[in-house]
Parts: sequence; C-alpha cells; structure tokens
Amino acid sequence: MVNGLLQILAGFLGTISFAILFEVPRPYYFQCGMIGACGWAIYLLIMHFWVAPIAATFIASLVLIYLSREASFALKAPVTIFLICGIFCLVPGMGIYNFTYNFFIGDSVKAAQIGIQVLKIAIAIAVGITVGYELSPKFFYSYHKMQKHQIHSHKQNQ
Repeated sequence: MVNGLLQILAGFLGTISFAILFEVPRPYYFQCGMIGACGWAIYLLIMHFWVAPIAATFIASLVLIYLSREASFALKAPVTIFLICGIFCLVPGMGIYNFTYNFFIGDSVKAAQIGIQVLKIAIAIAVGITVGYELSPKFFYSYHKMQKHQIHSHKQNQ
C-alpha cells in the first residue's frame, strides 16, 4: 500500500519534472503531474489484480488521453501538453535499457524477449492514444461546459 502511494507520488513528481524539461507553461505543471500520477495509479491498480502489463498500459493510456482532453478543454490548452507529460510514466525506459544492455553483451535471446515485450508496450500506448483521440468531443464534460458558456455568451451579445 505504502509502496503504491510512493510510486504514485514519484509519478506525480516525475511528470512535473518532465513538464519542466519539456518547457510546459508553469500554470499547467500541477495538471500534468496529476494526469501522470492518475495514469500510473491505473497501471498499478490493474497490475495488482491482473498481472498483464500490455493491457494495463493500454487502459492507462486510454485514461491518460481522456484526462488530457478534459484538461485541454477545461484550460483551453493543447492536448499534447498534458498527454506527452502524462505518458512519461508509462514509457518502458527500463525495458529499453535492458534490451540494449543484453543486446550489447551478446545475450541475443534475452534481448529479443525483452525487445518484443517493449514493442508490445509501445504499441499498447500508441493504440490507446489513437482510440482516445477518436472519441467525439461529446464524451467530455469540459467540452459541454465550454459549449454552454459559448452559447450563453453568444446570446448575451445579440
């Protein structure tokens, strides 16, 4: 339990750190951190009950794109600000390192096994993002709120 909470906190701080590195405008740091932490929390939750890293990554990617689009509509900012920072926690960096290490020390079998796993995770991220981008704006609460505000202000201007 404590380990999971520490990992989520690390996901939050790591995502904010990446947002700083990615030169995200300062007002969006907190939202980026929360989106990254939520994505990692979903991943950990799925891995706790159903040890399936590909499925966990796919579902966490769907959650990330949903939250990124909500933040985008609510804050009137590009989706990529939140998505690229949020996805940071799911990128299989350790797997890529292990693949490279095993490849260069000559353990081709282990490198191939790890490489295939890393490729599956990368594809799960890409498919999750693609599916999430295909959702209509009508699925998002912030979009409806923005539409109501625009209609209301348009009626006042007439």
